[in-house]
Amino acid sequence: MKKVGIRFKKTGKLSFYKSENDDINISDSVVVDTEKGEEIGVVAKVLDIDNEEELENIKRFATEEDFKNQKEMNEKAKEALSFCKEQVKKLELDMKLLTAEYTLDGSKLTIYFVSEDRVDFRELVKIIASKYRARIELRQIGPRDEVREYPTLGMCGKEVCCRTHLQDFDPVTIKMAKEQGLQINMTKLSGACGKLMCCLRYEEELYKENLKKLPKVGEIVKVKGEKEKGKVTAVDILNLNVKVRFGIDDEEEERYETYPVDKLKWTPKQTKKDDVEETDDENYDNEEIIE
Repeated sequence: MKKVGIRFKKTGKLSFYKSENDDINISDSVVVDTEKGEEIGVVAKVLDIDNEEELENIKRFATEEDFKNQKEMNEKAKEALSFCKEQVKKLELDMKLLTAEYTLDGSKLTIYFVSEDRVDFRELVKIIASKYRARIELRQIGPRDEVREYPTLGMCGKEVCCRTHLQDFDPVTIKMAKEQGLQINMTKLSGACGKLMCCLRYEEELYKENLKKLPKVGEIVKVKGEKEKGKVTAVDILNLNVKVRFGIDDEEEERYETYPVDKLKWTPKQTKKDDVEETDDENYDNEEIIE
C-alpha cells in the first residue's frame, strides 16, 4: 500500500490518495474521484502510507480511452466557454471569464472568472445549466490565479513562477522588501498580477538570519583597531559588511570605511514591532452550483 501525491495541473497543489498497487511510479497517469467528479492526474510523489490516514483509493491507471475522453471534454469546455462569454455580454455582467473545465465523466462544468466586485450571476447559471445539462460551478479567482492562465514574462525575463513551478501562494509582505534593502517602489516590486512579487520570499530566511548578525543603520559601533566610535550608514546584508562613518563628534575629519561585521561591537537597539503585512485574500465563496 502506497500514499500517492497527485497533481491535476502543472503547478497545482498535491492531492493525496492511496494505491494498492506498489508498482505505481512518479509520472504515471491515474484516474481518481475528486470533489468535482472523475479526473485524470499525474503522480508527483510516492510515499509509504501511514495506516492511520484515511485516504481515497486511486480508481485505476489512465487508459487510452480516458485520454480520448479527456480530449473530447476539453473541446466541449472550450465551446461552453465561448457560449458563456456571449451570455455574459448579453446580460451585461461585470466579469471576465478565463477558462472552463469538464470532469472526465462530463457530470460537472466549472467556469473560472475574475471580477473586482461580487457578481449576481444566477441568471447566467440558469442559462448555462439549461443548455449543457450538467452541474455548473462559477468560481471567482484572484489576480495571481489569473496570471497562471496566460504565458507571461516576469521582470526577470523568464516566465512567471506561478506557471512554471510555484504551487502555493504564500503571503508576501512589504517587510520582506525592507529586510532585503530594496527601495519601496510598488511599481518595481509588483509582479504581472499587480501583487508583490512572489520571489521576495525565496531568500527571506537568509536575509533574516544575516540581519540578526548586523547592526542597524544609524547605530553607533566600536571598530576593532579604531580609536573612536562610528555610525553605521549602510549594510551589505548578503556579504555581512558594514559601512561606518567616523568623525561624528567633529573631533576629526569625516571619513567612511567598510568593515566585515566580525570587527564590530555594538549594543543592539530595541527592535520595533513587525510592520503590518500585506497579504492577498483570494479566498472567495462567490459561487453557485446547480445539481
